[in-house]
Formats: sequence, structure tokens, C-alpha cells
Amino acid sequence: MKILGLIVEYNPLHNGHIHHLKQSKKLVEPDITIAVMSGHFTQRGEPACTTKWLRTSLALASDIDLIIELPYAYSNQSADLFATGAISILNHLGATHIVFGSESGDIKELTNLAHLLDDPEFQGSVKKGLARGISLPAAHALANPALTGSNNTLAIQYIRAIKKLGAIIIPLTICRNIDYNEQQPTHATITSATSIRNLINADLDYQSYVPQKLTDPYIKFQNWNNHYKFLRHKLLTISSGELFAIHDMIEGIENRLISSARLCSNWEDFLARVATKRYTKTRIQRICANVLTGFTKSDMKNWNLHDGAPYVRILGFNEKGSTYLRQAKGSIRVPIYSIFAQNAHPMLKHEQKVTSAYASVYYAEYATKIIQQEYQNKPVIANPIIVSDSTLPR
Repeated sequence: MKILGLIVEYNPLHNGHIHHLKQSKKLVEPDITIAVMSGHFTQRGEPACTTKWLRTSLALASDIDLIIELPYAYSNQSADLFATGAISILNHLGATHIVFGSESGDIKELTNLAHLLDDPEFQGSVKKGLARGISLPAAHALANPALTGSNNTLAIQYIRAIKKLGAIIIPLTICRNIDYNEQQPTHATITSATSIRNLINADLDYQSYVPQKLTDPYIKFQNWNNHYKFLRHKLLTISSGELFAIHDMIEGIENRLISSARLCSNWEDFLARVATKRYTKTRIQRICANVLTGFTKSDMKNWNLHDGAPYVRILGFNEKGSTYLRQAKGSIRVPIYSIFAQNAHPMLKHEQKVTSAYASVYYAEYATKIIQQEYQNKPVIANPIIVSDSTLPR
């Protein structure tokens, strides 16, 4: 049985994702397709533009059979832990293949680069770069120019996680033609999620880049501009000691965060003031998300994230996904949750804080609905919406 695994954020789901999905299925010809999807905060430390439940519905409508949540503890992390969490879940569920996008498009090259990261000479070059005050991604690129590109970075970590976890998953890659960081559209029907979010934030038309309209009248696309007032309140009302207890907080950054919150009235100014060459905007965003959600160094220590995800949480499925879960249940060695459980692992219970922080910016009644969904919702069951790909390149 061929089981295709995908690791996604769908923030938002767009035509490029549909293209990746169809090409992945063409490569593998799977019996079932499983996606591990970030919840309410993404790998770059940003609030997801819409709720995980809406993104689950759209993923199911795009012909994915089973959607599993990547816990916040993994989704708001650097590439290595993000990959460990996602690959471990696919491994729990018996995935036989994973297909990911990359700038390289060459699985042999990516595998060689994954092995390079453990080379002592390479590690020495990286340490020299870090000593000069540059970020880890920049140090990697300086040590080997082939280690550039956001998707290459994740691809390499997926390959390393497969090896580390002893997973029997075959990695495959599709060349990504659109830059992950593209700020404005350069193609008529496909652009990056970053570009689409920029269009949304500027109140410009983005519908030609997504497979279907988002018509829920309560939808308010989220970003750090909306969440900044809540972050600012928290930064200015807790002590520097409490702030230092937050995961990924390095000594001195907590004071920089507090002083910047006092001076800056908007998110862009705040982020520009806090970020440095070594502490990139992405890392600062992750730290700020940890502040909002109360994710601490103690949580990191106690939850042993390097061992992989300790449970599987189902966000949605279609009939094929439901059938597979029933068949595979006996062979899955971690707890499976289709509804929230108070006696669950603390990592799952932490999702209540994550969702409450995320929901805070919405209209009060809708915020309450989102918060209640966290512990009341059953998985989303696929409806018969068909996503058209008639505008996609062949």
C-alpha cells in the first residue's frame, strides 16, 4: 500500500499547493494521501491567516484524505524540530513516501547536503560564521552556498529527520518555480503564500491565485499587525524574569522586547527595532508567538521534542481517510485524538492556550466560537466541494 505524506501550512491554500499535490500524486500514485498541517501559528512564527478548521476544510476539498495537526510545539520552531515533529507523525501513520518542494529539485543533491550538515569541517565553518554574529541560516549558506533557499532548508531537514527517526519513508522532491519569499505576484495564476498574504493585507484582489473563494462573513485574515496590541500588553505587564522563562529567549533579548514595546505603536516598527543580524525577524516572530501562547523553556525540556510527536490529532478526513484510520488504528503506537481530551499529553493541552491567543483578535462572538472549537470540535468531514485546477500550468 502506498501512503503519500505531505507537510503543509496552507497559509492560505493556493494554486501552487494544488499543483504540488497533483504532481505528488502523479509521482507516487498513492492509495491514500495524508497531510500534516500547522495549526494556528506557522513555522515562520506568524499567526495563520485563517483558522485551522477552515484550512482543513479547504485541504479536504482539494482531495487530501486525512489531515493531522502538527502541534504548536513543533510548528513554531526552527527547521530541524519542525521536520522532526512532522516526519514523526507521518511515520506513526505508516507513510511510505513524502514529496516536498525545493529550489534544488534534485533529491540526490539534497540527500548529500543533508549528510554534509554532520561533517566536522562543515560544522567548524558554521561555528566561525556564528562567532561573527550572523544567523544560523546565513552561516550554513556561507559554509556551503548550495544551502540556500527556504524550501531546500526544510527538505534537507526532512531527510535528516527520516534518518534520525529510523522512518521507512521514501523522500521525493518537486522543483519549486516560485520563490517562497516572493513579495508580489510575477505569474498570472501562481504566486507565493507570502505574496498572497501581502495582497490580502493591502485589500487587493487575490482570487486568481487561490482555488476557491473564502466567503465566510466572519473571516478576518490574521497577521502580526492585528496581534501586536495583545503582544505589547503582555510584554509590558510581565517581569523580565517571567519573559526570560519563555522558550528561545536569549539573555538580553527580553529587555530589548520590553523597551521596543514601550516605544513602538505598530508591529512593523517593533519588529525592525528588535531584529538584528543574528536574531532574524523570523526568530523574533517565533519568540513573540511563544510569549503570546506561554510556551516556556520548561515545556521544551519536559516534552522531549527530539523524540518526535507523542500523539496524533485528527483535524479532518474523507471516507477514504476514515477507512484507513480504522484499519491502521491497531498499528499506531501513540494515542490518537479525534476530540480534545483533558487527560491528554500536555503538548495537546497547550493548544488551548495557542487557540485562545490566536482567537483574541476576532469579533467577540466568533472568538468564543474558535476557543470552544478547540475542545469541542470533532474532525471535519469532507464535503463534495470540487476544486478546479483549470487555470494551472500543465
